[in-house]
Amino acid sequence: LFLESRYSLDQSLHTRGYLGILEEMFSGAGFEVLYHQYDRRWALGGSVNFVRQRDYEKNFNHLDYKTTTGFLSFYYATPFGNFDLAVHAGKYLARDKGITFEARRTFDSGFEIGAFFSKTDVSAAEFGEGSFDKGLTFRIPFDYFLSSHNRGAYTTVLRSMNRDGGRRLDDFGQTLWFDRRSIRLDRLIDNKDRMRP
Repeated sequence: LFLESRYSLDQSLHTRGYLGILEEMFSGAGFEVLYHQYDRRWALGGSVNFVRQRDYEKNFNHLDYKTTTGFLSFYYATPFGNFDLAVHAGKYLARDKGITFEARRTFDSGFEIGAFFSKTDVSAAEFGEGSFDKGLTFRIPFDYFLSSHNRGAYTTVLRSMNRDGGRRLDDFGQTLWFDRRSIRLDRLIDNKDRMRP
């Protein structure tokens, strides 16, 4: 349950703002900006989120815990294999600071699979088993199963361990690059055969 607005200030600068229940355990407000020149394979981004922890009953009540998260990001689209690489550095939900490395591959069908890991200033002993946050991401487009065109998709994250360290807001922050993937020049070049009459 959230409100979202997206706006491009010019051809290279894109923004996203949002407010509401942002994920299972956090509500708040945030803002994301992406600088990406249309004909480049790289981009720079940033995000900031002001959040408060939701009550365990998952209603509209909140706990006392609140924090601000923020990240600077670098993105790169590889010229082979439809891979997108990203590095995010900043402050996480547990107030730890560190860096997240991310790689995703998108298939022509729209199906997407990715992997990530985050290493922060939380020690391995304090983090516990696994010593740092890591996981897999999946995106399954509805368009693949429906007869009519649909841009919706089901996304999920699988983690080997659920810990507080290295956690970002799921689906809020660092998403403009991936959401704009289908209209980037590198993707249009890869699909130029589909644009011929």
